[in-house]
Amino acid sequence: MALTVKTQERDKGVYVAAISGRIDSNNYTTFEDEMQPVLGLSPRILVLDMTGLDYISSAGLGVIFHARKVVESNGGSLVMSNLQPQIRKVFEIVKALPKESVFESIEEVDQYLDAIQRKEIDGRDRS
Repeated sequence: MALTVKTQERDKGVYVAAISGRIDSNNYTTFEDEMQPVLGLSPRILVLDMTGLDYISSAGLGVIFHARKVVESNGGSLVMSNLQPQIRKVFEIVKALPKESVFESIEEVDQYLDAIQRKEIDGRDRS
């Protein structure tokens, strides 16, 4: 299955990259190339929606780790949702699955983002 990455801005500074297919040693550079424009925007939140991702190699993991580093260096967060069991297992094996940044669905991500925004608004109201 071919790799596809569809990115959209869901809210100001919040981007979702829907990944489908396989990320392997033959096409990880395509994944990397698709992520570069989004990373250049310094997103506050970058959501990797892995609903359609069937396979990921170490090269694909490297692209995700690099993306996380870039996003976090700009004060943002990278979160993942809808990991298929085999993808989740790969992250568990390499001990790179931080619990607080993995969500079961996009809806769960939205709830998390709503909570962050409410906390931010409440903090401004007290100032």
